[in-house]
Amino acid sequence: MAQLIEPAMESATHRPLQVTAIGASANSHAPAAGKIDTLPSAPPLTPAPTEAPDTTHPSQVSPRSLKILDKQFGPLRFGNSNITRVELKALGAMVHGRAISTANANMQTPDQFFVDGLSFDSTKVEVRVKSVKTSDSGTVATLFYEIAMSRSVDAPPLFVGSDPLIPGSSLDRLDKLSKAAQKLDIHSVESVNQYPRWAKTKNYVLGGTGVGMQAFGIYSGFRGAMEALKVGDTGEAVFNGASIASEVGSLIVERGLTKGGVAMIESGAVVLKRFSATSVGSVFSRGAGLFASVITLPFDVISAVNAFNAAAASQGKVAQDHYVSGGVSVASASLSLVLGAAALAGYGSVAGPVGIAAAAILIVGAEIYRAARIVDDIDDYIELSAHERLRAGWFAFWGVKLDQHVMDRHKIAKTLSDYSLQLELSTKDLLEGAYKDQLEYIVNGSFDVTLRTIKIWHYQWDENAGEQPYELDNEPVIVGTDDVIDARDGIPPNLNGSVKGSPGENKGVFWRLGDGNDKVFGVKDKPNAFRYREGAKALTGGDKDDGFYFETTEAELNRPLRPARTSILDGGEGSDTLTFEGSLPATDTRHVGYDINLQTGKVALRHQDPAKDDIPVAQLKSIENISTLRSGLNRVTGSDMADQISANGNDQINAGPGGDTIAIRGPDCRVDGGPGTDRYFIADTTARVTIVEDGEQSSLVVFDWPMERIQHWQIIDTSLVIRSLRGKEGELPEHVLTIENVYEHVDGQRQVKNNRLLFKTRDSYQLTPLLPSHLTDSAAYDVECIVTGGQPAPAPHIANSGTVVIGELESTHNFVSRAGRRVDFIAYANTPETSAVFYLDYTNEEIFEIRVSYDMEANIGTSDYTYLTYSNFNIWVWLPSKIINFTGIIREIPQPKTAAHTSGSIRIAGVHSAHDIVLVMQDGKSYRLTPPHISYIEDAATPGHKSRMAWECLKPRHGHYRFISPIRIKPFLLATTPQQVKFPAPPHTGIYVLHGQASNYDVYPVSDTLLSLSTPGAIAQTSDASTWTLFSTEMKETVTRNEIRLTSENLQVGSAVVQLPSLDHPGPVESISVATSSGNIYTVELLFEVLQLYVMNAQGYASIDALLADIRAHQERNELAVTVVVKNIDFSSRTHGTVHYNSTNDYWGIDTDPEYRIQPEDLLIVPIEKA
Repeated sequence: MAQLIEPAMESATHRPLQVTAIGASANSHAPAAGKIDTLPSAPPLTPAPTEAPDTTHPSQVSPRSLKILDKQFGPLRFGNSNITRVELKALGAMVHGRAISTANANMQTPDQFFVDGLSFDSTKVEVRVKSVKTSDSGTVATLFYEIAMSRSVDAPPLFVGSDPLIPGSSLDRLDKLSKAAQKLDIHSVESVNQYPRWAKTKNYVLGGTGVGMQAFGIYSGFRGAMEALKVGDTGEAVFNGASIASEVGSLIVERGLTKGGVAMIESGAVVLKRFSATSVGSVFSRGAGLFASVITLPFDVISAVNAFNAAAASQGKVAQDHYVSGGVSVASASLSLVLGAAALAGYGSVAGPVGIAAAAILIVGAEIYRAARIVDDIDDYIELSAHERLRAGWFAFWGVKLDQHVMDRHKIAKTLSDYSLQLELSTKDLLEGAYKDQLEYIVNGSFDVTLRTIKIWHYQWDENAGEQPYELDNEPVIVGTDDVIDARDGIPPNLNGSVKGSPGENKGVFWRLGDGNDKVFGVKDKPNAFRYREGAKALTGGDKDDGFYFETTEAELNRPLRPARTSILDGGEGSDTLTFEGSLPATDTRHVGYDINLQTGKVALRHQDPAKDDIPVAQLKSIENISTLRSGLNRVTGSDMADQISANGNDQINAGPGGDTIAIRGPDCRVDGGPGTDRYFIADTTARVTIVEDGEQSSLVVFDWPMERIQHWQIIDTSLVIRSLRGKEGELPEHVLTIENVYEHVDGQRQVKNNRLLFKTRDSYQLTPLLPSHLTDSAAYDVECIVTGGQPAPAPHIANSGTVVIGELESTHNFVSRAGRRVDFIAYANTPETSAVFYLDYTNEEIFEIRVSYDMEANIGTSDYTYLTYSNFNIWVWLPSKIINFTGIIREIPQPKTAAHTSGSIRIAGVHSAHDIVLVMQDGKSYRLTPPHISYIEDAATPGHKSRMAWECLKPRHGHYRFISPIRIKPFLLATTPQQVKFPAPPHTGIYVLHGQASNYDVYPVSDTLLSLSTPGAIAQTSDASTWTLFSTEMKETVTRNEIRLTSENLQVGSAVVQLPSLDHPGPVESISVATSSGNIYTVELLFEVLQLYVMNAQGYASIDALLADIRAHQERNELAVTVVVKNIDFSSRTHGTVHYNSTNDYWGIDTDPEYRIQPEDLLIVPIEKA
């Protein structure tokens, strides 16, 4: 079945809220929230009388009691599903471990506490589902789905029982599904800013397609598992829901058997229709056609018919594969195949004797040791006669060179000994180290040592004395000799050069053959890896996957003539690979690469002059995979089978028929995939790639870079052109991928020819270009893409104000909102070098100033040098109503002050970026923080504290980058009675969502909190609105009126940000109040976007005069309610009551006597009682 699309952002860390019941709000003066008209048919607002349950046997609650509640309040509603309390009892419902009763179900609407505490006896569920005579089990499945989707992430299991659930049973699958549903949050849809500009995100659905696909998959799993439970199907799955992984990140609906494959196809539309009726499905059904098209995105009529026809002609698992490949969910399943296909890019060379070859020239030069010990050293390698021994000792004593023939013999023998020893040691290192689990044998080819005459040049010489500028010497050289080995039945005993490691059934044999004319038959039942250089080779693999690794030398590329004998490489059975090791030299060579033809098996050197013939060098047999020479101009012609080709140079590839996999690594390649379903892996080492596809079958292109580096999609003439950034800062020329023949010219228009292209990025995003069916003009056309899947982006830590220590947070991603005034990011001196990204909720144009400040000392040394010392660097980013400071990012280089400035007398150590800091703006612009330009001469003249403009500290990064903002945490449904809500301590990574139910709620945000308030029932016009009071006493900063800012969408209270409920509905309006640190309370007039002070705490003022002055200031700003209640104030009269100020008529009075007036001079502030 389908692999469900993963969310595009990491879920915010679930940190539980502290929600407690309270008798009444601490703000008794809060304005009433909006109300709706109570219809005659609406249930009464008072609870029904209840019958006292038998507490000794809570499970024996009378159904008649629950039936009274059902009649009084109506059924309980979970999402879009209704169910009576009586039916819940029949399903074995329990609330916090107790059977459902009038005591715990006496409510009109379930709150989060009730939903999280709800569980079902698994045995009773099974009995009830099987006993009900209905052909459709979807109603119960939908109910459980709605309940699970409404529960908190950390809610206990939904299905419980006295015995553990049987693994793999229908109830076990339901339990896993419910856990997955709890983790899914349909509200965590990323903002448009978090996608590239070319991503199709204007439609609501596309922003949450990943979440929607998961929700749909879980729902279909619920239905399938419930149907299996009903019919007692424990061996086969029905059309879906056979096996659901418990983690949302890897949800898979899989394993439909042949019957299930047919049922899946036939019932897919029904399931989608039922899903759209759920509360979750209704969210995504706003783009119903588009959402359904995403599910069936790669579904093609032709390929589906072919798949179904193939299924009809097949049996068992073969038929199953055909059905699944032709099904509705083939989109994600087919895309996942690329991961295995792209692995061919790791052809990589088996470590060879590079180190050994480098150490092969081991001989000591002309220097000869003086002492008789030299003679003994020579004698260790060669046998000296008595005369040679005496003569060598005498020459050594007088510092005279030894006889040439003695030295030559010594060089050969010593090199032979040392090279043999090094081969043995390196072989053991490979077998016991890196290749311990891959290799059982290593066989080293035979070799010899010869002498080569070289010139040793002098630094000076006397031509008048007849001296030569050089002298001749003999240098030992390792030369490979011919090997003839037959190891088809295993490595022959006592084979010279063979070293055995630990045995293993699947371990291979590594043949290090070197030069020479070799004939080797590999071990038949093991994988063989042949590494070789020059010489005629006849190499034959076995029945496993073999590799042939040819070390291309410069001499080979300058070969003037065809070799007397061409090499013959026979892969045998298995999937065999030929790899050309090395790279084309920077200097000119006679040949520029290889021509490899898998159709004919011919391998030839390509001459640099195209007019000249290539030189054949090898003949291939039964070799399916090719890895070309790096930097070369290679040409590969594929076979009619499924080839795997790695293009490492500036190559031309014609893959031919078959489902080929091509890894493109070279800087400039042209690839023709030919007929078949082809897969392309494009490495980030490429610069220009051209792909030719016929469009008859789907093609998959995998980019080896993240999605945010892709900048532009265009149709130019008949080609699709995709441009991406290259380099760390995008400073290199763009990567350009051109896919030809995507359109064709028909009747003066461009008509789409290939709309079967799928793309995937390194961070697992799946991209499908939306190609118009035809284009009427010849202009370039910008293409949008549907974006699905993706690795979850890290949830950023929220930093609105205060001090944040870099290196102490778990995440290196930080979000800075518009709330708060100033944020200081500090990296202390002992902080290890780190990289961090800061997402600033401002556009690029809103940066209006960059400043740098630092301290500098100048000291005069003993040599009259001026030594400059720098410290306390700060980079200041000035934004509207916000300052962001980075401290300790730039530091003096920890080294002696030895570098001379241009003036000559100034000595400095220099400054550098101690940490890699990147800023990403809301509009996708990005910068890297870099050191400022420092005027050392000016600083030396006037040491001390420095502060100046420093725009150079912002180094622009080319291109458009992904802006990540916090996502919404799964909503918490509050009760229908007053509650108090407290938040966990910072740092926070998501937006807390509170859903009220027409009651009073006291909310205590902490610093840097992002939260959302709303009453869903008010928006739907099914209930009154809620009354919210935000208290700032839990915040670390002091909140005054100046720290409260109101916009059309947000309310900022200090460093906390409250997302206000939408007014785009005819329902009642929320009542929201904010209490300052001193106790003054403002009402937030949502309709008019103003604040009104309606409660004052006199103890927050130094005097009555200060209080009166603040009242006048509020009046001038039109921020005073008609009646302002003043707490902790008294007056000289003994009259009791609450003092208030009437701003309309400008008088002081009390609530107990409307006619009584208080003179301002009679007011007294009640002293604060000492603890």
